[in-house]
Amino acid sequence: MKLATILLLLLLPVGEVFAQHQHGGVSTVPTSAKKPFLENSKGGKVEYHLYVNDTLANISGKRKVSALAMNGQIPAPTLNFTEGDTAVIHVHNLMRHETSIHWHGLLLPNKEDGVPYLTTAPVEPGGQYTFTFPLIQSGTFWYHSHTMLQEQSGLYGSIVIQPRKKTYEVDKEFVLLLSDWTDENPRRVLNALKRNDPASEWYSIKKGYAQSLDKLIQHKGLGNRLKNGWKRMPPMDLSDVYYAAFLANGKRKESIPDLKPGDKVRLRVINGSASTYFYLHGGAGKLELISSDGIDVKPIKIDRLLMGIAETYDFLLTVPKNKTMEFRATAQDVSGFASLYLGKGDTLSAAPIPRPNVWNMDEMMMSMAVNFPNRMNHSGMGEMDHSKMKMEPADKKQPAAKPEKGHEGMDMDKMDHSKMKMEPAEKKQPAAKPEKGHEGMDMDKMDHSKMKMEPAEKQQPAAKPKKGHEGMDMDKMDHSKMKMEPAEKKQPAAKPEKGHEGMDMDKMDHSKMKMEPAEKKQPAAKPEKGHEGMDMDKMKMEPAEKKQPAAEPEKGHEDMDMDKMDHSKMNMEPAKKKQPAAKPEKGHEGMDMDKMDHSKIKMDGMQMGKTDSLTIFNYDLLSAKQKTTFDSSKPVRTVHLKLTGSMFRYVWSINNQVLSQADKISIKKGEVVRFELENTTMMNHPMHLHGHYFRVLNKNGDLSPLKHTLDVPPMTSITIEFDATEEKDWFFHCHILYHMMSGMARVVTYEGSSRDTSLSRYPLKNLLKEDKMWFFYGSIAAKSHMAEAKANFINRSSAIRFEGNYNYGSQYEANISYERYIGDWLRPYIGFGAVKQRYYNIFNGEKTFEQDFDLPVIGVRYTLPFFVDADLRVNSKGRVRFALEGEEWLLPKLFFNWRINTDKEYHLDLEYMLGKYISLSGGYDSRYKLGGGLLVRF
Repeated sequence: MKLATILLLLLLPVGEVFAQHQHGGVSTVPTSAKKPFLENSKGGKVEYHLYVNDTLANISGKRKVSALAMNGQIPAPTLNFTEGDTAVIHVHNLMRHETSIHWHGLLLPNKEDGVPYLTTAPVEPGGQYTFTFPLIQSGTFWYHSHTMLQEQSGLYGSIVIQPRKKTYEVDKEFVLLLSDWTDENPRRVLNALKRNDPASEWYSIKKGYAQSLDKLIQHKGLGNRLKNGWKRMPPMDLSDVYYAAFLANGKRKESIPDLKPGDKVRLRVINGSASTYFYLHGGAGKLELISSDGIDVKPIKIDRLLMGIAETYDFLLTVPKNKTMEFRATAQDVSGFASLYLGKGDTLSAAPIPRPNVWNMDEMMMSMAVNFPNRMNHSGMGEMDHSKMKMEPADKKQPAAKPEKGHEGMDMDKMDHSKMKMEPAEKKQPAAKPEKGHEGMDMDKMDHSKMKMEPAEKQQPAAKPKKGHEGMDMDKMDHSKMKMEPAEKKQPAAKPEKGHEGMDMDKMDHSKMKMEPAEKKQPAAKPEKGHEGMDMDKMKMEPAEKKQPAAEPEKGHEDMDMDKMDHSKMNMEPAKKKQPAAKPEKGHEGMDMDKMDHSKIKMDGMQMGKTDSLTIFNYDLLSAKQKTTFDSSKPVRTVHLKLTGSMFRYVWSINNQVLSQADKISIKKGEVVRFELENTTMMNHPMHLHGHYFRVLNKNGDLSPLKHTLDVPPMTSITIEFDATEEKDWFFHCHILYHMMSGMARVVTYEGSSRDTSLSRYPLKNLLKEDKMWFFYGSIAAKSHMAEAKANFINRSSAIRFEGNYNYGSQYEANISYERYIGDWLRPYIGFGAVKQRYYNIFNGEKTFEQDFDLPVIGVRYTLPFFVDADLRVNSKGRVRFALEGEEWLLPKLFFNWRINTDKEYHLDLEYMLGKYISLSGGYDSRYKLGGGLLVRF
């Protein structure tokens, strides 16, 4: 009876917790009272009415589920304005719970920003709020709810503000609002992410990315997983959630009507998803990018772009003749995509993106850092081993990419580095940050004198070679005898091209390289800056067959004359006096990328830069049309912000503090504020600053672009800066919805400002409590030999746990405890236990039959490497027990659970998942013997 009472008391709060966050019923406010969507658009004032309501929707095509809509649609309607207009937007809440609207990327008065309890009052049930603000900018933007998880359920829409004067003449403009959709209640999604049982792995299983033993062996990732498990690093994944559909304007497939061949289309793309990055790519050549986050940039042509959540990009597309072009948005984890089709005729499909190798962390990190490929903090990543990284061409590879100027015709696929000697450089000056995998390569004294360079046989069509390098085929290049000695007292060199950072060509000795001039050679290209005087015409190079005309060299290498290049003293080695690297997040300490061995990484088309005929976008390609620098006389305030978190507990933070724990970031009006963002986690984080644009400091210097949202890749440091011209409080947060709700946010406050009086009834603590939410989960198993029950009631800092078992006879045990987290792994606790069973006491060597009720216990739990839980406890009678418990993932749906303690009790169990919440379970218990049955989770 007492056991049942304990369980009942534990379950009582559950209904209340879920009731607080469930969607209310459809409002009874009469629809006849509704005003038209666009009420007024005269005299420079544009007035809209938005009606927010609960609804049922079948977005995935599988079943109707609870959803939220504006004006009866998902996504919400597009709001159109012209720069200089005054926006008047009435938000009517027809629901039985509060809501809010944030105008993402718009520069507006603080009280109109739309963050409830921080800048703006929430829109209460049955109420309305009128937003009024001037439009002082133009471009592509969007709006969404900032209340709890409402955005995931459908509360998002697009905004287009036309400039006073058109910058591009086009035949058609079209908005493409991307999003992700789950048929689950978003609260259940967040609950699943915070669980610590097999249900937390269900999303990976559904996507085909189970990190089970068989998959690790199959993909040669077992060694990597063992190393990471020892450091208590959970299995890698690119995205946390499994989605039922990815949407373009609320549909899996979208098209633009009334287009003619040759029409120019301005495509305004918005990533309005809750937690999905998208690769943007097309089927009819390169995409011309002309705007980023609502601001025009210098046009660039790219093949693929990894778009962070909440970013916007505009593209110019040309409708093909007698063809249909596909513009595809593929989820970063390649678990699905949405498509837009332009034109009529046979479809020019976008090439599918290879599925990532999630079983190899090294490979994953390379692909996740694509937006800042040269800024990964290598030394902060511990002992990450690249020794088995496989860098081979992907199967069914697309035509080869145009290589960097100066390397045309060079095929690295068969290059043998197996015997390269790399010694430390002495007294070396700081070098340019090298490409991943080539760190520390100093080419100053590299000895290529014995390099064998022969034409590759049966090679695929070669990329266009650089003038002076025609015929150089790296496929069979033998580096086995390359001598790499330290460079002495070297002066700072020009920043080398990607892939050769740290390579100083000044003393390269090509004297023994067999390099004969190609026949019918085109006039030599101007060499790259820093290599002037290098005459390639006299280089001994064998001609490549069917060679293409040479490309103009890359800027910075115009004067490189390869003909007389001396590689005899080339030095490829780690530079000393390295810049400080980012400190990794907890659980990732000791991962040192300088020692990574890239020799066996298989990139499969996911490399950065120019690869497989693809020009991959990164932020260094973004350049403003005019200078973005600030007044140099203004004081500069620098704030260092580390993006931190625990994937194991699903708690996300900044400087190891969640929003509710942290002080505000104080700044002063008139300052230039510089945020140094250091991502110490293994996840991408799209960071968004409300009410401001910031400069993304990239290689373009004074022309560094302005953005309101920025992808910060894993283990990467990025600096942004903004002009502090506002007042009051503004929100800064990760735009992965589930990360923000778990604590990765800060309030930026202007010193001397006071809260708006309209917020007097809406205290800030209501916003801060979001990362304090409690979550409940557990399981009940009915087996032939015993019954088991587990229940967990957790938040970011505490847990109430219940565990009990019964053998349908005379023996049972039940324990309830309250534990407090100290860091991520240590949890002291207090509780009560009830037991009736025989046990062996290892301390006195006796068998005892014990029957005790409500005995107080104290103890401590600690998570060991490989996520083994250790539990040391003592009850009021002095009985001490030490226990170990763990879980092993054998097959995608098969788990092995084990427990053992100092009473010589042990429990072995196999669990096969039939679904997220139901499993077959069977095994052996030392007290209750062998049996099996059904396990249900809740």
